[in-house]
Amino acid sequence: MKTRRCLFGWAPPDSIWSPWAVPVPFAQIVCGGLEATQEMESVKDLAAGLTPEPDLAVILDLPGDQAVRLSLALASHGFRPVPLIDGSPGPQIPSVFPSLNVARPTGATAIAVDMRQTMRWLCIGAVQLASLSISANASPVFLLDALRAGIGQNFGPEVFDNRWKTFPQDFPSAKFLLERGIRRILLIQDIVAQPAEDLAHALLRWQEDGLAIFAASAAAVNAPTLITIRRPSQFRTLWYRALALLGLRRASAGGFEAWPHSSGGG
Repeated sequence: MKTRRCLFGWAPPDSIWSPWAVPVPFAQIVCGGLEATQEMESVKDLAAGLTPEPDLAVILDLPGDQAVRLSLALASHGFRPVPLIDGSPGPQIPSVFPSLNVARPTGATAIAVDMRQTMRWLCIGAVQLASLSISANASPVFLLDALRAGIGQNFGPEVFDNRWKTFPQDFPSAKFLLERGIRRILLIQDIVAQPAEDLAHALLRWQEDGLAIFAASAAAVNAPTLITIRRPSQFRTLWYRALALLGLRRASAGGFEAWPHSSGGG
């Protein structure tokens, strides 16, 4: 499955949510020899009865492969997954997956955020989504990678820095959501908690504009709790984006994936 076909599986032209699908990880992906049916057996029960409702949008802020897997389970119920994963997998990611029946890679990767299993599940998802009939204006499920900041890593000169952040501009505006009947946002994380600080910038804007924010754990997606988003640092400041990106090394070709101390960085 070529890059463009894989991306179209996740961002079909007829979906109103496709303009927000981030193409970055798909630029290095060519999926071949895929048999997704068996793999999907492991995710079919993850949605736990959560079904689309006209006023509901979902955000999955889970480790990348878990977010993709849960989004596919929700897609089987009629939701439309929208990948907002904005990181490059790095120079060591294989461009072709001849078999999906492989164990999770082990050992040092020299990459800040290991995206190998996320990429693998994006391939599986492209096949699965092509087989589903999802409404063009179906309830959206926005996918993030909770490990996008490379938590717990030591970023020395040998590490390819593919960390990233999410920004309010990555999401539809509150006005766009409200005009389409969206009134509730369900944030699903490993545990019921406040959102990560970068995500809080988007959610607080939505909350201030009248959207209700609920939180649930991945283990109990149908047991949401109404939450009040705490004001994050530098909220609504003009220089927030620039400050947030300090420490992420800009690559010469654009984006923020580079070797921290190499000549390849900008």
